Amino acid sequence: MNPIDPYNQIDLHPVNFEQTALILVFLLPFAAIIGFMTGKYRRKVLIVAGKDVDHVVGETTLSAILALLGLLLAFSFGNALSQAQDRKATVVDEAAALGTAFLRADFVEEPHRTALKQALLDYTKTRVLPGDGSVNSFEKAREFLRVSLAAQAQLWPLTLKATQDPMPPAIKSFVAGAVNEALDAHLYRVRSMSNPVSEITHMMMLATALMSLFLLGNRAGLVGSKLTWRIFVFATFLFIVMISIVDTQLGEEGFVRLDDTALRVTILDMEAGM
Repeated sequence: MNPIDPYNQIDLHPVNFEQTALILVFLLPFAAIIGFMTGKYRRKVLIVAGKDVDHVVGETTLSAILALLGLLLAFSFGNALSQAQDRKATVVDEAAALGTAFLRADFVEEPHRTALKQALLDYTKTRVLPGDGSVNSFEKAREFLRVSLAAQAQLWPLTLKATQDPMPPAIKSFVAGAVNEALDAHLYRVRSMSNPVSEITHMMMLATALMSLFLLGNRAGLVGSKLTWRIFVFATFLFIVMISIVDTQLGEEGFVRLDDTALRVTILDMEAGM
């Protein structure tokens, strides 16, 4: 069985940061323009038919859609912040666990001491993401895991060799327990890689934003107003909020990146301790 197969449930964004920004920057104002043109055409039809134009039509629907949009944005933004904090915490916890295991390996006799410490150092290096946004797809995430799991597979066999008799049981538990915690930290790190908000939720937020702008533009065209800069200002701020949510959720793309300083400092400490 391929050791990567159990990780096929990792849920990443189907499009990268640049594609998301490009989609939003065009779709949001376009929805307002289409709404305005539709409302303007409807106004012309009503006037030709000799009917009155209701200047308050759709206000209830527009208010409800805007309220729903605000709720979705608040929920998504809060979720993105929580996810970012969780990822940072898992990195710090893993760095602490790996550093502890490396230090406790000093209680092992040579030649197993150097072999175990080198394996821990090599494994720790595989836990640091590139930082250039290159791990932005499910396939690349699987490749990152494949390399890391290959290095991880060396740890426990080396630990068993290093803690074999006649080592005292207390020292065995002391060293093996630290390595076990370092291995367990991997599970928490993998959990934080997935996006807990489903794509249906993202699509619902986008649909609500587009409908809000469409109704704003439609109402302006229906009552005979011009498509003013105020609607486009709203679209701009809506774009900023939505792209900030996506940016925070991605972690390895865009402007908000995962802080892996703890892991990098741990690597430097390990290299100094070799």
